[in-house]
Amino acid sequence: MFDIGFGIAVIDLGMLLLIIALITFLVDVFLVLLGEYIDNWEQYSEIAFSIGCCALIVAFIYFFNAVVSADYSFVYVTDTVNNDMDFFMRVSAVWSGQAGSYFFWAFLTVIIYLIFRTLFRDYAHERIFWRSFVILALQTAIFTSLTILSDPFSLETEPIIDGIGLNPLLMNIWNLIHPPIIFIGYALCLIPFTIGIARLTVLEEGNIPDFDGKEFLDNFVEFFVSLAWLVLSSGIIIGGYWAYVTLGWGGFWAWDPIETASLIPWLFLTLYYHGKPFHKKSIFLVNYILSMSYISTLFATYLTRSGIVSSVHAFKPSNTLEKFLSGFIPPDTFVMSIILRIIPDEKILFLFIVLITSFLIPHIIGLTRGDLKHLPISLSREDFQVNKHKNTTLKISFITFFIGIYVIILGLLAPVIYDILGYLINLNSIGFNSGITVGSIFYNTVLTIFGGIMLLSQFFCTFYPRLEIKKKFILMLGGMLTGVIFAISRILYSNGFLIQVLGEKNPLLEFLNIFWTTSDKANLVLPLLFLGIVGLIIEFFQVSFSVDKNFIKKTSQIVLHLSFLLILVGALLSANRTLTTELEVQPGEFQISGTSLTIKVTDLDKTVLSSGVHAVEYDTEFFLTSGSRVVGFGISRLALDNVGRFDYEVTIISDLFSDIYIVTAAAYESPISGLFVASRLQIKIIPYINILWAGCFLLHFAIIPLNIGRFISLKRSISREEILNSEEAIIPSPGIETPIIKET
Repeated sequence: MFDIGFGIAVIDLGMLLLIIALITFLVDVFLVLLGEYIDNWEQYSEIAFSIGCCALIVAFIYFFNAVVSADYSFVYVTDTVNNDMDFFMRVSAVWSGQAGSYFFWAFLTVIIYLIFRTLFRDYAHERIFWRSFVILALQTAIFTSLTILSDPFSLETEPIIDGIGLNPLLMNIWNLIHPPIIFIGYALCLIPFTIGIARLTVLEEGNIPDFDGKEFLDNFVEFFVSLAWLVLSSGIIIGGYWAYVTLGWGGFWAWDPIETASLIPWLFLTLYYHGKPFHKKSIFLVNYILSMSYISTLFATYLTRSGIVSSVHAFKPSNTLEKFLSGFIPPDTFVMSIILRIIPDEKILFLFIVLITSFLIPHIIGLTRGDLKHLPISLSREDFQVNKHKNTTLKISFITFFIGIYVIILGLLAPVIYDILGYLINLNSIGFNSGITVGSIFYNTVLTIFGGIMLLSQFFCTFYPRLEIKKKFILMLGGMLTGVIFAISRILYSNGFLIQVLGEKNPLLEFLNIFWTTSDKANLVLPLLFLGIVGLIIEFFQVSFSVDKNFIKKTSQIVLHLSFLLILVGALLSANRTLTTELEVQPGEFQISGTSLTIKVTDLDKTVLSSGVHAVEYDTEFFLTSGSRVVGFGISRLALDNVGRFDYEVTIISDLFSDIYIVTAAAYESPISGLFVASRLQIKIIPYINILWAGCFLLHFAIIPLNIGRFISLKRSISREEILNSEEAIIPSPGIETPIIKET
């Protein structure tokens, strides 16, 4: 800690550096905006930009060191670190708190701005570039402001010898990996947003005019889009696995509001690639989607930090705005209730203004230019010509995807909209006096409807591209009919009708029961998904054994679509066939109902720890058997930390086709001896989950070649720009005589 005194005020060095960074970034904005009126503005702008970058980077390093060295003179460190945490867990504490997450994002934004400004400094005279500089500098200033408002360098008033530390659920290796990957993905979306908005401001009659460095910029944007897509994909998948191995977080995906909000940027980036055939038809649409990818990251951040929706990931707001507003607006009125429902404190007010402003910019541009009226998100008579069936179905799929994203966003905001309507209709602070919850039923229905339309569309353009349209149509109808029969037969099986007609041991019923799920919607679409997988595998082998110059591109597209289908199949089967049971166990053997599995508890052990994160640990040792076969063995642990919080450690035993998920939900001690005498185990049998993880692996396998190709294109464009610049440097200017050099 380095305190700097100003009269009676004391400010830490880190906060002073942040203030310097904010001021210099704002100066940078004004210098670029007023460049035509200022001589040598580029030089002055680079000085301000360099000072700002250095100040913020040094401030972040200073903050990072304070956290990992457990400098308890800072409130943030006291709240997130304790003496028992190792180095890596302290590193994860850097972004685990609200102030730290803003700071980390600001740091990443500065790095991206530094890269962009360095690469394109020679093109600052072009409109699209200096406008990009302004947008990047403003975004950097915004996150610097949020960091300052969050006050990561707030000082403790009393000496502290040990901190509180992180929540036990965050004391995990995945907290070191998942959050920074998501933040990096969010920050990478800044480049598509910046260039997207800059492009929209220079459009002339729907097209972007030529300018110096255009090819270089286009390749740069494409690389960042593909990289952001890859990083966000990895972050979401890792987050899903973290949720899967952590009790109470809803398996691998629970449609938690914050979870779902983090999916929106990825969906917009996916929509960008899905709509590639329409990019030349609407320059506005391309850049609108790119800008929305970043705006949706602000939206996800706003939901997380404001706490306006209930989520296990949401931060608790400080609710400091009401005291300030009470001097202007009477408390307990519907106006005050509406404001506080959306904006609980000053930091969220600032973020809310940034979000709304960013959201309005592309829409206002689109309205003023008339581009929003001509988006290719409707079908015309020409689209239904027989020879255009592939483009038509692709367009239907694109429109469905586009609308589906906004329906999901509407679902996220539905509880807030419902409450606000209650305030307005009743004109009081109570509203409807009851909230609504939009959960998995809504999102699964949306996924079924919109995903089903997209799935049907893919039969005409992706799954069986070599078939005639008539055969594709017959195949699609056959898949739909099979799905209906499959779903109805499951209903008849569950009420006992099919068992009475065909017999309990009928081979057909035993075979179908391998794939039937408890969800009628899942049963309806599973046959179509399996048909799609078969079609993609056939197409993959046909492309593999053919001579095609676009072999890598085509195989990547096939593997990408195949990965999506595998993820859906794995998710539908595992989520809707999971068997959950609870057993109170002591040393001995216990049958797991509904299965052939037996759990043999061999020992119960209680350990009282004098140091470390945990105070008490309860271990249940067990063997799992199926008949005479040993399926696996392990220890299920329930721990209690020093402040009375439980830490549930999940034990996962992978069998051939399923995972066995075991958690100690409770431990029982003898009231007389205090010994650990029994435990309550929660056991889940999760089948076919490995199909989902295989799809996740293939997703990376498909996106990585895209990133490699984009990087090669970017590298080539950089080389071409260097050659052009060097040629321009040796060409003499008109009217200037080239000096003659004589050899001696």
